[in-house]
Amino acid sequence: MKKDLAISVIAILVVAAVCYGLAAVRPPFQPTPSHPFSTAAVGQRPTGHVVMRVNGEPVTEEEFEAAFRLMPEQTQRQFSNEPGKTAFAEQLIRMKLLEQEARRLNLDSDPKVAGLLAAQRTDLLADAAAEKLVAQPTDEAVKKSYAENKNQFEVLNLSHILVAYAGGAVPPRGGAPAPSQTEAINKALAIYAELAKGADFAVEARKYSDDVASARHGGVVGPVAPGMLPRELEARVFQIPPGQFSSPIPSQFGVHIFKVNSRNTRPLAQVRAQVSQHVRQQNMFDRVEILRKNAKVDFDEKFFPQAKKWPGGKNPS
Repeated sequence: MKKDLAISVIAILVVAAVCYGLAAVRPPFQPTPSHPFSTAAVGQRPTGHVVMRVNGEPVTEEEFEAAFRLMPEQTQRQFSNEPGKTAFAEQLIRMKLLEQEARRLNLDSDPKVAGLLAAQRTDLLADAAAEKLVAQPTDEAVKKSYAENKNQFEVLNLSHILVAYAGGAVPPRGGAPAPSQTEAINKALAIYAELAKGADFAVEARKYSDDVASARHGGVVGPVAPGMLPRELEARVFQIPPGQFSSPIPSQFGVHIFKVNSRNTRPLAQVRAQVSQHVRQQNMFDRVEILRKNAKVDFDEKFFPQAKKWPGGKNPS
């Protein structure tokens, strides 16, 4: 929606520029009187502070601010002063005029437009219901969730040695020709054998690793939390005991030998907001699943051929 509003504003400015250019070269004409479309007679009553009216139709402060927040953050900052607010009001007026024209042309009755409006209404009201129905979790619930999921807050101080191969995301250092993946694995196995004999990991990383940035620091990658590594690496890396190193592990980047220098768990104070959000999302999921279980849903089986297999599915009568 933010993108759509920005495009609309740009389109209005372009149209205005074109109209100005045409006005400068066309002969004068006598306009045909018309009556602007107004919803004032519909009986709508504003539910907030009215900051302006467009053809008699009220625009509340809440609507103005909501429309303002649909713009990209950078644009909001540009319009954040008083002249900017007035300039945005002029653009919103033009948007309201187009909206009024759409209703005058009964475009809100077009099935595609009506479907889009219904989908947007559902999205907005669902978010509002989520905020209303699910309270912030208690301190006890946050502590319980943290204790049950401590492994998700582990941080590894990690080092690695990377051997590049042809087709991998990291090229060999020094512009050397890239070996095949099999050759890279064999090279990594030879390095692994040296480490198993007691070779210093940092020395081997400086000597052999194709990850130039970490090789300068003896292979040190730094703190790594869950979710920071590719899936094919994370499960194996987080199983390495502190002070130990892995056997060669291929990935899209190259062939790695990882070493876990240390393992720590971030304290609750650092991750409380994250844990609280997780608990709230789980509570919302549970609440929605209860609503779904008790809901009566009728499916059009021509549109949903698999409806009979769904829980609670039933033909429209």
